[in-house]
Amino acid sequence: MFLNKKRLALVVILIICLICLHFYYQSTLESPDGNLNKEIANISRYEIDVVFNPKDTMLSAHQKITIKNRWASELDEIFLHIYPNAYMTKETAPFTKDAMQEAYPNGFSSGRIDIKNVFSDDMNLDFHIIGTLLKVNLSEPLLSGHTVTIQIQFDDIIPNCLGRYGYGETTFNLGNWYPILCVYDQNGWNTDPYHAIGDPFYSDVAEYEVNISAPKQYTIAASGSLEEKIIKEERMLWRFKSGPIRDFAWVASEHFETSRETVGKTRVTSFYHRSDREGGKQSLEYATKAVSFFNEHYGEYPYGDFAVVSSDFLMGGMEYANLVMIGIQLYDYPELLEYVVVHETAHQWWYGLVGNNQIKEAWLDEALTEYSTVLYYENIYGKKTGEIVYNDFIVSNYQFYEISNTPGHILRPLSEFKSWEEYDAIIYSKGAIMLKELEARMGKQKLAEALRIYLRENIYENASTEDFIRAVNKATGTD
Repeated sequence: MFLNKKRLALVVILIICLICLHFYYQSTLESPDGNLNKEIANISRYEIDVVFNPKDTMLSAHQKITIKNRWASELDEIFLHIYPNAYMTKETAPFTKDAMQEAYPNGFSSGRIDIKNVFSDDMNLDFHIIGTLLKVNLSEPLLSGHTVTIQIQFDDIIPNCLGRYGYGETTFNLGNWYPILCVYDQNGWNTDPYHAIGDPFYSDVAEYEVNISAPKQYTIAASGSLEEKIIKEERMLWRFKSGPIRDFAWVASEHFETSRETVGKTRVTSFYHRSDREGGKQSLEYATKAVSFFNEHYGEYPYGDFAVVSSDFLMGGMEYANLVMIGIQLYDYPELLEYVVVHETAHQWWYGLVGNNQIKEAWLDEALTEYSTVLYYENIYGKKTGEIVYNDFIVSNYQFYEISNTPGHILRPLSEFKSWEEYDAIIYSKGAIMLKELEARMGKQKLAEALRIYLRENIYENASTEDFIRAVNKATGTD
């Protein structure tokens, strides 16, 4: 995600000055070896049928999850995140106090998820709701290597909120809107709450088939590829499919226009308000340049579709699988729009293809994404431009914070950050500085090789700092 407003303003000033330099710099990096079409077995499968009723600001859904126990121990219960419940009260809303007014410009609006029923093989299952967690007791233990299918009926009450989940004047943002399995790893079930700072998400990849019935005047931008559209009287059925992906998000609007272009095997589509046609086409240009560069630098994006979506969103930008939300307010500022689109596009590699625990090791995706954004500017606008963006934006942001604060460690959980400014300075800037220093020690080509190894060895998995170090050691021959 890209948030800090002071940094956004600085980017505008810097990049307007720098674009005119445009000393084109031809990268000498070798092309990445291998491909990213890795087969992955035993992942979960989500099948969701949605009826979207924007007039009532709600949706009703039936969800089927097929889960295979990939672990040695048997499972008696399943935990799922139900993130919409974070929006239920002012006290639990996932925003800092100073952001509440901007998040709720018309006053606080409550949102939630109502779980109607949970069953398996026509047998109702006991379930318990604990804040943003859904605990499901299985009718019998799920043995290692065995599979269970759980079905959930639920309603989403969508708040008037300019966050990941909510609606504004032009769009409905449906991020983190359905029950999603908690990650089960060596520590057991990861049941972390929805923090107000950072991107508090941690998920395994899965296969998705999602059918959305909406009033026919609405256009749906979503994770995955659109398989077909079917008109049924006054409604349109949108059928999406994708996987393996980490989550499924969608944005609905009566005002969307689209532009698209193909890069490699990927169709990149820009969804934008019809009054922002110029910005929407620029957004497409930035996204296609970014996908092309990251394809060459890290490895080809293995999905058929990628959507860049203008949204009523206060946070600048937010990454999801195959889709990024971009705040509609940015479309009047092309230089700023470019930075945010590129940053969020880089997340398709760092968070999307290689996941990580964003609650405990947020630097792994955010620092790599910031570093990748600097590389983009070096490649597209020249080495000098990249250096100035890095020094006057990333380094100065960290130094400004350091003047009046004692910087903390990068490796710490979201719960230990006291503000977005601290999180931004440490996770984004200090993390990117660390990677730039690593580049200076290793050399640009060796670090690029390390990142390609990191991607290739951890694609569709959740990686750790240890995995990153292992990739660096392999690239330098020190493992």
